[in-house]
Amino acid sequence: MDALLLGLGNDIKRDDVIGLEVTEALGERFGDRIDVETYTSGRLMLIQELSGYDRVFLVDAIKTDGGTPGDYYEFSPSEVEPGADSGGLATHNVGLGTLQTLGEAMGQSMPAITIFAIEVENPFEYGEGMTDVVSEAVPNLIEEIGDDIEATLSVTATA
Repeated sequence: MDALLLGLGNDIKRDDVIGLEVTEALGERFGDRIDVETYTSGRLMLIQELSGYDRVFLVDAIKTDGGTPGDYYEFSPSEVEPGADSGGLATHNVGLGTLQTLGEAMGQSMPAITIFAIEVENPFEYGEGMTDVVSEAVPNLIEEIGDDIEATLSVTATA
């Protein structure tokens, strides 16, 4: 199975870097078993990155009302489509479900996608270094998300 671990984020925005850092650390765990990439551009550009893989694990930051920084959530693309109030189609707010549909319409082979969204405290502030609460959660996130990916890969391999 061809799998990709893809980290999204912005390395000049405090907590938004978490997707990049967790992905890079997980890359060490999985070695050459899966491809590992980080991406800082708009999502519409991801069609080419995702095409041809059987499975993609995407790691990104999320900020929800009442969420606890350092927690993470697992979603499918259809669960996180932007709503009508998101300002319309743009490269930064196109949903992954829409992205899959567009890719398929363009004749691309699109993968099954699992999104690991890490709750952060401050994804919009420019600066270096994550907030303390998010930074302290990184080792556990690497272990837990890694275990989730491992379980998915094992189930897929035996199917």
